[in-house]
Amino acid sequence: MTYDVIVVGAGPAGSIAAYECAKHGLTTLCLEKSPIPREKPCGGAVMYRGLRILGGHLPRSLVEQKIYGLRFSLPNGTKSEFISDKMIGITVFRNRFDEHLAKRAVNAGSELMENTPVIHASTSDDSAKVRLKDGREFKSKFIIGADGVNSVVSRSLGLRPQRKDLTKVGLGMESDFYVGAEGVNQATNGNPSVLEIIPSEDKISYGWVFPKREHLAIGVAGSGVHMRALRPTFDRFYKNIEKKIGVPLTLEKRRTCFLGGDGLGSVNVVNRGILVGDAAGFVDPMMGEGIAYAMQSSVFAADVITSAIEEGKYDSVQLSEYHTLCKKEFSANFQMAAWAGSKGTSFAERVLPSVNGFKLASDVMAMIARGEIGYADIPYVILKKLPRQLPHILQQAVQSRILSSH
Repeated sequence: MTYDVIVVGAGPAGSIAAYECAKHGLTTLCLEKSPIPREKPCGGAVMYRGLRILGGHLPRSLVEQKIYGLRFSLPNGTKSEFISDKMIGITVFRNRFDEHLAKRAVNAGSELMENTPVIHASTSDDSAKVRLKDGREFKSKFIIGADGVNSVVSRSLGLRPQRKDLTKVGLGMESDFYVGAEGVNQATNGNPSVLEIIPSEDKISYGWVFPKREHLAIGVAGSGVHMRALRPTFDRFYKNIEKKIGVPLTLEKRRTCFLGGDGLGSVNVVNRGILVGDAAGFVDPMMGEGIAYAMQSSVFAADVITSAIEEGKYDSVQLSEYHTLCKKEFSANFQMAAWAGSKGTSFAERVLPSVNGFKLASDVMAMIARGEIGYADIPYVILKKLPRQLPHILQQAVQSRILSSH
């Protein structure tokens, strides 16, 4: 049998791609190298812009915590917290979340084959083809590479080099620490609805503490050149967190991962082939968040492939619409995030404390997390909202001045 689409990888990118293709009526095969559910190195924060792609339909049992705010703990000792009235995301366990998305794709009509590692992919004038580790081969009209930053598909199709350039990818290490519900409450000062981001001084890297129901997801990530001593960096980080929160942290298992590179600056299509998600390198350069971008890129890929099949065109020129859609959706965000990230923590230490506590800042942060605006829209939104919030801002400034004078 020749499928319309073969999707390699059943993470969020692959499962969304398989779901969307099946929903469009395309015969779809999704190949996952591991048995499902499987572990995935990830803090487990899914921002609301990703949940919007699911139409808000997610079993409550998968939601560890509803997230309403972000806290930045800066190297100079200052903290900046932005709390919204609207939910900006959730935390999940990736094994359960990914399993749900894979089953959702199957229910939509996609075929799923677990524990089937793909070792090679190729395209020709008349088909795309994958070869499995056990020697079996499958053909399709199109292939979607959703197999992560270590993508076999990307390397097989000549879209990425055989060896990684550490200047273009990131490295991360994380773990889930069981502390019980009381431990989570103590560690978060009674508010487990806030994600804590801890940028590193003089490095393009950061750490995080994400609350779940009975666990704390703690990790570090950053530019590959700054994270060579990954294990000692992670160990120092979580032990410092342990001292700070006063809750014992028992390490059970470290998980290591590469982070995607320059997705918009790379070629992500060939004849009959598209890369999505981490395989394409779609990751926020500042925050390292990739799930929502992975899901959105897969929606674009499915739409472009559906149109290509309807028109009977299979070449990279036809698929270039995928690049157009991704650049329109992601480029302003990624460019602004890359610029801010390149400024290091000194930029954050100057800017974030100055807007800490202002409702306008929290509103803007929430709108970004929810996917309602991008980083590049911030000046426009501020100018639009500022007149209405100016009296409140002035009142806060006066009160702050009075308190500081006493």
